[in-house]
Amino acid sequence: METGLEERNDQELLELARTDSQAFTVLYSRYYRHLRAYAMSFLKDADLADDVAEETFVRLTGHLGWLAVAHRPLAPWLFRVAHNVAVDELRRRSHTQTLVQETVAVSADPDETTEDIQSHVQDIRNAMSALPPFEYTCVTLSFMEHKTTAEISRQLGCTPRQVTLALNYAYKVLRHALSDILP
Repeated sequence: METGLEERNDQELLELARTDSQAFTVLYSRYYRHLRAYAMSFLKDADLADDVAEETFVRLTGHLGWLAVAHRPLAPWLFRVAHNVAVDELRRRSHTQTLVQETVAVSADPDETTEDIQSHVQDIRNAMSALPPFEYTCVTLSFMEHKTTAEISRQLGCTPRQVTLALNYAYKVLRHALSDILP
């Protein structure tokens, strides 16, 4: 790493980071753990907090020029982006929980619920088979094998955020395909 980069201020590093990956690495080292801790305070999930911090730096790469030219302070911008990404994740989670609660038919008579589900097995299979392979796998692992988002992401070699996005998309498709039989 270039000597003296660690001593440079954020504005100097932003200007250098446009052409020098080592300057970006210094910014990453300077802020990553703080952004992760901030995201963790919202999400209470280490994998998702990592994703939020990573996504914040991905967005930084797209705004390096603007931030350098605008002479905007970096730290508030980074924390605002991390906040927005974490809030988006909370919204997705809330949407997913609401969908699960809406989709599961709760009946006082378990036999009635079982009969209702059995009468629609072919509809459910058809709707599931229309899902893209990744989404199908995520839904299957989540509902059939009762795996968490983190467990699914480890098994499939992707990020928890990708699993969450896949599940949200799958729920939307399934809700639409099964709208005639949902309560």
